[in-house]
Amino acid sequence: MRSILKVNWDSNLPIYKISQSELQKKGINSLLLDVDGTLVNRKSNMVPKAVKNWIIESKKLFSLYLISNNPSKKRIAKIAKELNLRYIYNASKPRKKLTLSAIKEIDREPKNIAIIGDRIFTDIIVGNRCNIKTILVKRLNRDGLPIKFNLTLTIEKLISHIIK
Repeated sequence: MRSILKVNWDSNLPIYKISQSELQKKGINSLLLDVDGTLVNRKSNMVPKAVKNWIIESKKLFSLYLISNNPSKKRIAKIAKELNLRYIYNASKPRKKLTLSAIKEIDREPKNIAIIGDRIFTDIIVGNRCNIKTILVKRLNRDGLPIKFNLTLTIEKLISHIIK
């Protein structure tokens, strides 16, 4: 049995450095994208230029969908509108109900869908619970650059290793 904590691809990269061709080689045609930490810094509403450009290129190749635990509809709707993407806010990851709704709306085979996020205990667990691929990325700082040290992720990785 596969652990719900297992990451399919621990990229060690910010989302905008993820290769679209690598995603395609992995059979991925649809992406569920976490918002806070993954696309934007948690304390900012500004989508970094590098992220915008990655989204623009990715939309040519993949079906994209934002899925966020953030309870602010206003915040997530603003980001979704700026990127012209469908979204779910207040998703309660790792609970799978709303993630499964997004998967159903995408209408693709789960084996061809991946979730990209910066947290094991939310994004990766819900991806595994929904039987989709999981991709871990580096969290972004206020300047849109990957943070150098992520204490939360370090703790999550340690716990994941211990309870494997």
